[in-house]
Amino acid sequence: MQYSEKHQVEYDECDENKNLRLASLIDLMMQVSEHQLWHGDASTKSLNERGLGWVVTQYHFEINRLPRVTEKVVLTTEAKGYNRFFEYRDFSIDDQAGNKLITVKSEWVLFDLKKRKMVATDEKMMNELHIPLLPKLPHFPRLRQQAEYEKKRQYRVRYDDLDTNHHLTNSHYFNWFLDMLDREFLRQHVVSKIEIKFNQEVRYGQEPYSCVTVKENDAETKSYHAIEDDEGKARALCELTWREI
Repeated sequence: MQYSEKHQVEYDECDENKNLRLASLIDLMMQVSEHQLWHGDASTKSLNERGLGWVVTQYHFEINRLPRVTEKVVLTTEAKGYNRFFEYRDFSIDDQAGNKLITVKSEWVLFDLKKRKMVATDEKMMNELHIPLLPKLPHFPRLRQQAEYEKKRQYRVRYDDLDTNHHLTNSHYFNWFLDMLDREFLRQHVVSKIEIKFNQEVRYGQEPYSCVTVKENDAETKSYHAIEDDEGKARALCELTWREI
């Protein structure tokens, strides 16, 4: 079940290098998947009426090139399959010539908005959407929390940071990650790969810490990120691989 739509990248979606922001990239992915599901029982509106919501647990991004300001691109998404507890969805962004700019694999769960916990996959809904049962789960890299981080900064979850699941929207994590890096580094580098794992939700009024360590060698530059609570528990982990512009 594949769905595509066209989009022109706007100035307010881009950084000062005129590249699509990572937070904007996430928002576009959520937009195209929601448009695909708009009229079905799996849409955000329909699920919210049942007290449920979609929650992402992990992403894997391969980025050949970030779209540029005013560039026209094609956004594509496809529900790839499910098992007892997880659903899997792919995304891609192509340029007008059909060149693959970005590919994304993602893992999701259904979330009980009242009990604040995951629930089993709705098999009836999956069958109605013609999404296959997977005999083997897709592989995602395992992320590990660093023993120590070079820098930490505390943030507060504001009302405007929340999504319809009533917790910190996943695009906003990237704002906290990138805010830990120096401006000159961001002006001279662009992301080529992203791994991110969401372990536990972050909710309104909480004041977690954004943590980062940057490691450079001849082969590549990586930044290791975490969102930690007061006890040092990682609510989210992320690894960004960078290349020089």
